Amino acid sequence: MKKNRLFAPFLMLLAGAVASLMMYRFHYSMKEMLPILLAVLLLFYVAGSFIQVKVSAFISQIREAEERERIALEQEAARQEEASADQVEEATEDEAE
Repeated sequence: MKKNRLFAPFLMLLAGAVASLMMYRFHYSMKEMLPILLAVLLLFYVAGSFIQVKVSAFISQIREAEERERIALEQEAARQEEASADQVEEATEDEAE
């Protein structure tokens, strides 16, 4: 789960780097660059945090579904073992008579 926590900062820094390079390429002045860069960083941090929360919720839903499926399979296996044990018991009772 540690990797999920790094998504928002990574997205923010990547967007900031791209925005900085593009503004440098198009010869923006420093006074124009800094407010735009700040806005880009904040916007992409918020977007990354939102995406991070949604992905974490999705992953937890998948894990819960896998856990329910595992429990159901274990219960089914236990029922089958009980049924086969009952059949063996019946067969030994029949032989004893």
